[in-house]
Amino acid sequence: MKLKNVFVSASLVIGSCLSMNTAAQAASFTTNFTPADPDPTEDIFLESITQHGKTVSNFSFVESATLNSYQTAPNGPTSTDRGDNASGDAIELPEPQDIINILGNKNLNNIIDNEDAGSFDLDIHFDHLITQHYPGYDSLFFWERGMNSDLRIQALDANGNLIGNDLFLDRNDQVYAGFDIDTTEIGGPQPVGSWGVSLAELGVTELKGLKLTSEISYNGPDFKVVAKKTPEPGLMLGLGTVATVAFFRRRGKKTALNSAK
Repeated sequence: MKLKNVFVSASLVIGSCLSMNTAAQAASFTTNFTPADPDPTEDIFLESITQHGKTVSNFSFVESATLNSYQTAPNGPTSTDRGDNASGDAIELPEPQDIINILGNKNLNNIIDNEDAGSFDLDIHFDHLITQHYPGYDSLFFWERGMNSDLRIQALDANGNLIGNDLFLDRNDQVYAGFDIDTTEIGGPQPVGSWGVSLAELGVTELKGLKLTSEISYNGPDFKVVAKKTPEPGLMLGLGTVATVAFFRRRGKKTALNSAK
């Protein structure tokens, strides 16, 4: 068989293996954090995420932010917030760097706070290009304090252009993330919910950032977001090697059987 056909066959094997997960795309994931039994007012650090039995701990964080607009609610505008005794800065009128500081880390008790009757339009960019490398798995992970708000998102390319389609994240689709937080702008602990989003849902194969928007009816989402970092190219090369070796083994067995006849 020609070498070209070998690689075509290998590609088909890889595609077949990956496509098995496509139909099993889930709306939920497990958040793994430390400490295991956190104080809602203290630092709570993201360690890894588990989905479909696979655990990943390599994340991309927000490296730039632009708050394009916001509508001030009676209790204040979009702000940065943290647990009462957690690290980080709670700032009522944040500059771009303040937003980066609060989103660009693993501390799940560092969030963007929005008032119930307010709205906002926020662009963020991650520190790596995000690509959909595992069909059926999510690449974007959101946490929302209170489990009582919605959020709308759309992908941005490296130049800040909108790409793909916008996606509405419904509060009713949130899954409890396993911990509560008590931040400076509320009077007691609230449960934290989570959303997982694949690039396929956004209609793109890669993105560098997101446009995040909220309307008054969304009830002021108070959120954190990170992205799954794309694996090293060697991983996909390794999958190709496995598929190619498997092909030659099958071919060798078939040749041996034919010779024995």
